[in-house]
Amino acid sequence: MIEINKYFYLIILIILPYIFINFFINNKKKFLNKFLDLDFSKIQSFHKKPTPKIGGIFIFFFTMLSYLFFQDFLLLGDIFYISIPIFFFSILEDVKIKINPLIRLAILFIIIFLCVKLFNLGIYSVQFYYVDKFLNSNQILSFLFSTLCILFIINGSNFIDGFNGLLGIHALIIISILSFINFYLGNFDLLFICILFIVCLIIFLTFNFPNSKIFLGNSGSYLIGLILAILVIFTSQKTQYHKVYPFLFACLLSYIFFETFFSFFRKIFYEKKNPLYPDKKHLHMLVFSYFKTHVKTTLSINFFYILTMVVVLFFFSYPGFLKVLFILQIFFYVVFYLILLRKKN
Repeated sequence: MIEINKYFYLIILIILPYIFINFFINNKKKFLNKFLDLDFSKIQSFHKKPTPKIGGIFIFFFTMLSYLFFQDFLLLGDIFYISIPIFFFSILEDVKIKINPLIRLAILFIIIFLCVKLFNLGIYSVQFYYVDKFLNSNQILSFLFSTLCILFIINGSNFIDGFNGLLGIHALIIISILSFINFYLGNFDLLFICILFIVCLIIFLTFNFPNSKIFLGNSGSYLIGLILAILVIFTSQKTQYHKVYPFLFACLLSYIFFETFFSFFRKIFYEKKNPLYPDKKHLHMLVFSYFKTHVKTTLSINFFYILTMVVVLFFFSYPGFLKVLFILQIFFYVVFYLILLRKKN
């Protein structure tokens, strides 16, 4: 259980970051010139006034304070230490230092692989016999697989960042579901860590949705993706002796999975262009072209996601159903994508 002074720390953890953001917003021209997003013409741009990209600084600051206040929660220390290299690398683009996408991907891969190895974040089961046998045959293979999974979630989070609240609300829903799973199975340490990041996202969203006073930036979207990936892996490791199956976590990440892989294969095989560069044909952008507002786009995508996850959680103890439900989730995303693309054209 949490001691009384921990509640005091939790109150400070809410108040201090809130003051931190307000201070920088009110003095953005004095302190945040390097972080101001002034490019209104880029593909992902939907804002019309200079907005500071300090969401990553806030999330890193919150994670650091969480670790300092609650050092008894060892997994929180793992999250903080892993976030350090990711944050300091990804913030370079937030201060307008351009990095070739391929080089960025390669550096991220190396950083994540080293972190996976150091913090034992290997994934050993995906509920397919031959894949599981392959992953268990050599620890390095498991580490490589985990690295690719984390890299996919980080880049997927960066893909869907661009509309006010879209990634923040989506991450909030995912971590809330992870909280429910950990509460149900009695993993109270991990439950508390999930609650901390729920608080973090709620504070951020008060400044980002529906009207955006700050953006996540690359560092923010990467850190959210990293936190999601680590919390999913931690929860998966904690639940391996319970009737919680890997495909539950695949369903949990279905929207990020779709946006990333569908866009990747669409660009390579259909449009014959570099998949590492952005365009305006992602699902959330097609939804925006239909609704014409950020708020309706963000809420409609996440509302549909919640509906699918209600069904998934109802069957979370049935591995066969979870495989089918994951396929159905992806199928519905593809159908919606094609319908919206046809309407746009």
